[in-house]
Amino acid sequence: MDPYLFETLWPSLLGVAGMSIGMIWGFIKIRKLMSEDGKK
Repeated sequence: MDPYLFETLWPSLLGVAGMSIGMIWGFIKIRKLMSEDGKK
């Protein structure tokens, strides 16, 4: 593994991971809100 390549890839990998985690978290939050609204 080339250190320079790792340094350039690391921020983009972190960005992709952050975006996917954010999307999953948002999806779960919306699902919870929808299920709570359905109970009322």
